[in-house]
Amino acid sequence: VLGFVLMLVICSLSARHQLALARDIGRLADQTAAIRSGDLNAPSSLPDDGDLHQIAEDLDHIQAGLQQALADRTRSERMKVELIANVSHDIKTPLTSIISYVELLKEEEGLPDHVKDYISILESKSQRLKTMVQDVFEVSKAASGELPVKLETIDFAKLLRQTMADMEEEIHSSCVTVRAQIPEEEEFIRADGQRLYRVFQNLIQNALKYSLDGSRVYIALKREDGMLTASVTNTSADELDGSIDYTARFTRGDSSRTDGGSGLGLSIARSFTEACGGTFRIAIIADLFTAYVTFKAVSPEE
Repeated sequence: VLGFVLMLVICSLSARHQLALARDIGRLADQTAAIRSGDLNAPSSLPDDGDLHQIAEDLDHIQAGLQQALADRTRSERMKVELIANVSHDIKTPLTSIISYVELLKEEEGLPDHVKDYISILESKSQRLKTMVQDVFEVSKAASGELPVKLETIDFAKLLRQTMADMEEEIHSSCVTVRAQIPEEEEFIRADGQRLYRVFQNLIQNALKYSLDGSRVYIALKREDGMLTASVTNTSADELDGSIDYTARFTRGDSSRTDGGSGLGLSIARSFTEACGGTFRIAIIADLFTAYVTFKAVSPEE
């Protein structure tokens, strides 16, 4: 009888132990799931005398390490943005003076033709430098999530037509033909109109600059499953490398190019699109290059 009682006690203790162990495993699983979802403050709440206490303690240390790494990265990104902002400001001051003096030189009379050529080059390069400084600053702000955007309901189709109209001179002076497939009816989205205008200005300029001479550039807007997707498609003059992320900062499709491009055009397009809540992607098929910008369609009242 005593042996039977002892066996029952042992079985009872074993069952309790298994139940406690299962409960602790469940808590660890919950904590792991919380970490995976981005919650780095979820406590383990396991008893100090539990079998899994050491594992829970190690998991707590991993959480603390991830929190520190995230804090360091956030601080690094903030410092990077502040550095770029300060450098941009420091460059803008002398650059503004250079541009002003170039304007004064242009008004001088009786200058030799070669001097006028020099002034023209100075004007072009200083304006390009001004644009590059602003581009670097804005891309850095976008990368850190600090780019200011003013979301409003806008007509996507109208914005595309307006961008093309404003770039009519560039389009006509290029060596390609632009074809538009944009619906006449209104197609509304929520976005920052100025930021999105810059997106398509960059995409069209990119297509005009790097397309094969005599080829066609297609600009289209389509609705599908409640989403509106604008695309800019062109045939590249240079062979495209599908392994390159063309939207990365300072990336250029052909490293031998000497056209003065900064490699920021597509990066700005992606950053501004995402800052407005849209999605941006690139598709490459042989020498065919297409950029897609997608937003959720909304009603005019939203």
